[in-house]
Amino acid sequence: MYKAKVNKASNQDRILECLYRHPGISRKDISDITGITPATVTTTVAAMCKEGLILELGQIEEDRGTIGRSRIALGINAAYGYTVGVEFTFTSLTTCAADMAGNLLYSASIPYSPAVGEAITELVVENIQKCLDCLALPQNKLLGIGIGVPGHMDVEEHYLVTTNEKWRNFDGQKIRQAFSCPVVFENNIRCMAARQYLHHGEHTPSTFALFHVGRGMYCANVTEDGLYIGTTYGSGEIGHTIAVLGGKRCECGKRGCLETVASETALLEKAGMLYQIDENSLLHSLAPSAEQLTIEHIAQAYALGEPSIRQIMMQALEYLCIATLNVAVLMNPGTIFLHGRLFNCQEIQEDFLEMVKKEFDFTGNNYRLGSVGFLRSEPTDGALGSAALAILKCVIHAFA
Repeated sequence: MYKAKVNKASNQDRILECLYRHPGISRKDISDITGITPATVTTTVAAMCKEGLILELGQIEEDRGTIGRSRIALGINAAYGYTVGVEFTFTSLTTCAADMAGNLLYSASIPYSPAVGEAITELVVENIQKCLDCLALPQNKLLGIGIGVPGHMDVEEHYLVTTNEKWRNFDGQKIRQAFSCPVVFENNIRCMAARQYLHHGEHTPSTFALFHVGRGMYCANVTEDGLYIGTTYGSGEIGHTIAVLGGKRCECGKRGCLETVASETALLEKAGMLYQIDENSLLHSLAPSAEQLTIEHIAQAYALGEPSIRQIMMQALEYLCIATLNVAVLMNPGTIFLHGRLFNCQEIQEDFLEMVKKEFDFTGNNYRLGSVGFLRSEPTDGALGSAALAILKCVIHAFA
């Protein structure tokens, strides 16, 4: 349930966010939820309807015998404008455009290569411009651009703070200078959490965590005050919490990080070794070589009951279960959403939930640790999340 945030810059901000979280509600409902007086809601909504930002959707069907005026459902006008979102990772550089309702208008992707990493700033600008040219929409309809980065931006949002030097040429200031509309930056998984909060309010509590498992790992937390940022660049870096004391050295310099035992990178490394040493492994029928193994191949082998893969995966799931329990205890979000290509596999979901059920049920579950769910991983998630971030920052809160 959306709850009013008293620190928002204006009544319009609060009303817009409430409408995103509760599409189709009435003016009275908005007043009840936000605490804004009915008269102020009516005046503010009227101004936004006149501007074209909000639409009246028709009468809300009332129970028979209801006394008083018919209530009118309100909704965001999807055609009011659009935002562009970009995500770049070691998989691809993806560019999307979405309308105000989060509907996909454009999508394009180029695979990662060292050349992409070297020219990342120029390629981001080039692909945004290509998106705008293809859409051919009025310039004043572009409300903002969001960039989802694989790390964190520095305080002045010029360069990328990351453990990987391959993104050293990324320059946020050059991207801002290339476009006349606002450009905002954020960690790519936090962008996905922003999209979940904004466009899937009916399935998402106002406090939740999005735990992404991919090449790396990250846990984005949404609280009553919005995206939790923290005071250092380490906030959310769950992949660099210690899982195995004295374990394998991680790219961050520490030993035994969660990423070294349960990330896609770790699983592909172990599966590749199995491919090389066991010529009877089912993996040989799924991929032509160890180098061409994918997470989908591992998930398929797991679903088919490949014993060695199941052993590798079960160990990784145990580590992920412990990490999930730690998030539940420390952050106590309403729901923890697991996200990643690994969890697109139904069998992996079911076995993980069995583990979670055992771990979460302690002291009669008096701690109310919340629930665990899964979000299907799609290639456009990060870019669409970045487009949603642009709506939050450039439209709803306008840099508040």
